[in-house]
Amino acid sequence: MKQSSGGSGPKILDPVCDMIVDIAEAREDGRTLEMPDREYAFCSPGCMSTFAKAPNRFRAKVDAWVASHPTA
Repeated sequence: MKQSSGGSGPKILDPVCDMIVDIAEAREDGRTLEMPDREYAFCSPGCMSTFAKAPNRFRAKVDAWVASHPTA
C-alpha cells in the first residue's frame, strides 16, 4: 500500500480501508474511478478492485465522510 506523500491537494476517504487519499496523487498513479456521483480515489489497486466489484456497498461511507470534511 502506498502512503500519501502529504500533498496539499484535495483528499478523499478510501472507502475500502478508510485511509485518507490525496486525489491528485491517486489519479496520477491510476488509482481513481470516475462514477456518475463523484471520482473515488484509492490507496492501492486492491482497494480499487474491491470497490469496483460492489460500489454501492461503499458509497454511503464516502458520502458521510465528504459531508463531514467539506474542505478536504
